[in-house]
Amino acid sequence: MPAQEAVANAAYLAMARIMAVAGHDLRQPLHVAMMSMARAVEEGTTEAGAERLHVALDAMKRLDRELQDIAKLSQIGGALRPNVEVVSMAHVMARLERDWRFYAEACRIEMKLCRSDLLVETDPDMLHTILRNFVGNALKYAGPGGHVRVACRSEPGRLSVEVEDDGCGIAASRLEDIFAAFERGSQSGRSDGLGLGLAIVRQTADLLRHPVSVRSVENEGSVFSIELPLHQPGLSRLPTNEVA
Repeated sequence: MPAQEAVANAAYLAMARIMAVAGHDLRQPLHVAMMSMARAVEEGTTEAGAERLHVALDAMKRLDRELQDIAKLSQIGGALRPNVEVVSMAHVMARLERDWRFYAEACRIEMKLCRSDLLVETDPDMLHTILRNFVGNALKYAGPGGHVRVACRSEPGRLSVEVEDDGCGIAASRLEDIFAAFERGSQSGRSDGLGLGLAIVRQTADLLRHPVSVRSVENEGSVFSIELPLHQPGLSRLPTNEVA
C-alpha cells in the first residue's frame, strides 16, 4: 500500500473511531437530561414552563437521533447494510411530522407535508435519516416566518421526494460540495452544527442506491430531493429473503 494511501486509511479509521465514540458516549448524559425534563413535565409546572420543556425535550430527542446517525456513519464501508422492505410513504410522512411539527410551530415556520398512499422499496430507518436531515436543514435556513414544503412526485417506476424551503439559498459555486463532511453552505458563519448532516445523507443514500440532488437559487431557497423505487407487485426489487 502506498504511503499516502496508508496515511489516508489511518485517518479514516481514526475518524470512524471518533464518530463511534461520540455517537455512543455523548448520548448517555443526553438521556439523563431527557429523563429529568420528562419527569419535570410529569410532576407539574406552569403551562408556559411545560411548553418550554417540551420544546427542549423535542430538541434533545432529535439530537439523540443525530448522534445515532453519527455512530452509524462510522460503520459505513463496514458492517452497515440496508434492510430493504416495502414502506408506506404515509408512515414516512407521519414520522417526519412527529419529528419536526412542534419545532416548526415554535419557530413560527409554516411546514407542509404531502399526503401519499404510495409504497416504495427502501430501508425505512435510513430513509428517515435522510429526510429528517433534509427537513431539519430546510427549517434552519427558512427561519422565522419562512416556509418548508415536503412534496412527492411520482413517475413510472419511481417516486421523487422533494424538501423545499424559501431561505437564503446556496451559491452555485458551492452546490457540488454541499454533501461533503463539514460543509455548511453559505451560512457557515451564522449556523450551528458540524456540517455532518448532508455527508450522512450522501453516504446513506449511496448505500441505498437512491439518487439525491439539490437545486438552489441564492436568496430564494433550495430544493433537496431523493428518488425512490416504487413498489410494483410482480416487479419487486426486494431480495427474496427480505420480503415479508
